[in-house]
Amino acid sequence: MYLSASAKLVPNTEVRLLDCIAEGISSDDAVHRINEFRPDVVLAIMAIEYFDNDVMFLQRLKRELPMALIGCFGHLPGNFQRETLDAAKCDFVLVGEPDQSFKQLLERRAAGGETAGDGVACYAEGSDFIPAEFQRIEDIDVLPYADQDAIDHSLYSEPFFGKPYTVFQSSRGCPFPCSYCVRSYGRKLVMASAVHVVGEVEAAVRDHGIRYFRFMDDTFTASRKRVLKICDGLAKLNLDISWSCLTRPNTIDAEVAAALKKAGCKRVYVGIESGSQKVLDYLNRGYKLDAVMDNLRAVRASGLEMVGWFIVGSPAEEREDFEASLQLARDLKLEFVAVSTLVPYPATDLYEREQTDIEFSLLPYRCVFTEQPGTELESEFYKRYYMTPSFIVGKMGYLAKHPGQSAKGAKEFLQYVVTSRRNPDRKDLL
Repeated sequence: MYLSASAKLVPNTEVRLLDCIAEGISSDDAVHRINEFRPDVVLAIMAIEYFDNDVMFLQRLKRELPMALIGCFGHLPGNFQRETLDAAKCDFVLVGEPDQSFKQLLERRAAGGETAGDGVACYAEGSDFIPAEFQRIEDIDVLPYADQDAIDHSLYSEPFFGKPYTVFQSSRGCPFPCSYCVRSYGRKLVMASAVHVVGEVEAAVRDHGIRYFRFMDDTFTASRKRVLKICDGLAKLNLDISWSCLTRPNTIDAEVAAALKKAGCKRVYVGIESGSQKVLDYLNRGYKLDAVMDNLRAVRASGLEMVGWFIVGSPAEEREDFEASLQLARDLKLEFVAVSTLVPYPATDLYEREQTDIEFSLLPYRCVFTEQPGTELESEFYKRYYMTPSFIVGKMGYLAKHPGQSAKGAKEFLQYVVTSRRNPDRKDLL
């Protein structure tokens, strides 16, 4: 949506955003729609876990639209520029933050210029590979608001939230030391001003009737001063809004939680990750669990819903560490938990540290620890947390208020947990 907004700044440019997952359309339907639009330039984000599928789709697009300029961006393309170009048969890769490099590429294309430019990896006419340096944007306030006209808001939601729904991103980059994290924008934290953030929310509510949304920042509460300003600005708008955000145990406390709630925040997603200090140290989380317990209890007491993210299956985790994580989730009486198995993604500190014990292949994509179990621990965590009488009784109000989402969620839960099989169309339960 932000890329769509940047592209529309180029004169005489018509833009179409196609979200095949949200719209539930097949690859055949997607190709048909793209052919109908007859684009001069196609840009696609490439996933990590589904890199193989995305490569094949881009190959097909290039075959069916030989005159169009086909490009992509994402964590793997940015770190494997030449390999991605060769595999996907595409024309360019945008490296780092793509907003400005994409806009400049469209401007060059409109003027009959070359593909190569800042942040653009490609092959020159003489077949020489031109690599690109990682791009960062130092002032988010200069970027346009996300293009809310580009999507059908009724297609998006999160568990037990209402509609119309959208997302915002108010900062880019993550300064925290976690070893496993895929830093899409690098380590340097660049934040939009509170005025810019409040203005974008106000515009979405005014022009599109948005009432529910999430801030997708890696850590929305990374700057205490800024988050308090944003909350103050949102509260003063006096809008009927409900929203969520992502946070860390060491960047939220009673004061911040109260400000979030007053500003309309309903739910916080907290990266707890583990109830074991040994595992937290292995993941390089950068804090002591004892030191943040008061913060977690304060969030619990604030009235905000708290969803806890947990990571299982790390080489450092033993049975007692797993049990400590499960017990912490129970002690905090979390509304929901989201559990994932640790993956040593390439170009992370964890990958560099453990690569002798990692099986990695770009195509076909595979990246796992050599002696790591599958998703059994995820399944066990979910079963033992959710499938208890106390949890089910405590959530009867949710079930009655949201029968449609409850039925859909129950079906996915049973498929994911009880049968211990992943739905091939999604990698995580939440």
